[in-house]
Amino acid sequence: METNIEESIKIYGKKIDDLLKEIIPPDRDDYLSEPIWHHLRTGGKRIRPAICLITCKELGGNPDDALHFALAIEILHNMFLLHDDIEDGDTMRRDQPTVWVKYGIANAINSGDYLLARAYTSILTSPAPPDRKLKFLEIFTLTYEKTVEGQALDINARGVKDFTVEKYIELVKLKTGYYLACGMVGGAVASGNSNGTIDKIWDLGKLMGPAFQIKDDLIDLTVGKGRGGVIGSDIKEGKASFLYAYTSEVANADDIKVLIEIMTKQREKTTENDVKCVLDIYNRYGAIDHAQEYADDLIKQTYKIIDDIPTDNKTVFRDIANFMTQRMT
Repeated sequence: METNIEESIKIYGKKIDDLLKEIIPPDRDDYLSEPIWHHLRTGGKRIRPAICLITCKELGGNPDDALHFALAIEILHNMFLLHDDIEDGDTMRRDQPTVWVKYGIANAINSGDYLLARAYTSILTSPAPPDRKLKFLEIFTLTYEKTVEGQALDINARGVKDFTVEKYIELVKLKTGYYLACGMVGGAVASGNSNGTIDKIWDLGKLMGPAFQIKDDLIDLTVGKGRGGVIGSDIKEGKASFLYAYTSEVANADDIKVLIEIMTKQREKTTENDVKCVLDIYNRYGAIDHAQEYADDLIKQTYKIIDDIPTDNKTVFRDIANFMTQRMT
């Protein structure tokens, strides 16, 4: 049975799909349309822009006033995915070849760059008053900057020694926290009812981001991540996941040595036996159960912040917090 959030996401998602075709027309012979729409047609639920529009409505605004910002958030999301697949060496997304695999790295980078330009264009063409449009640009730019800072930490934390849960949380607050909260912040601004709300929503992001990322780390150990049935892609990549951080803190010296040796291997040299060995180490120290409990505790902490958001409808924000920290593609 669907929740009200899921029903709203379907409705608003369709609206965003229609707008995407306007701002990035399909079937142009420009070496950009084809790779971009190869990616966009693989799926995606348009959750981030829908959350923006839901927030605007629940704070008493007109969702149409947030449409251009919501569209920009969806475009930014897909820009990050194009570049992230290159940086991570992922060959499949949503069970389809990634853009860099199908069209080459140069075209994938260039397509991502073009998406960023179109995201800014969407905000700049918004009919919002100039002061509100400037606020949209500030939120969007801050999110872009912080997410890239987090990605820089992530790329350079792969297989490192002395990686801790504390370092992991700081990393994902940057990489994912702003990214998850910015749509809600934009919706609050568009509603005109943002007094006392924006700071609390950013704080929500700093909890939801780590919770989402931990759950994403766990999903990588299943076949459900849209990687063509590949399990343990993060291990092959040497990614500094929550599981790696926690195990690095509690494991004995011999297990840590094995863990680092495997996580620092080149991706193509990491075998299925290597993946199994890492999973065995994680299981030995209860890392998977601890990760689930840690993420669930973060979600509970969001409720305290939601209680202070100046709206009568607390339930919708609890629903959003729960929904956004589940698997999103």
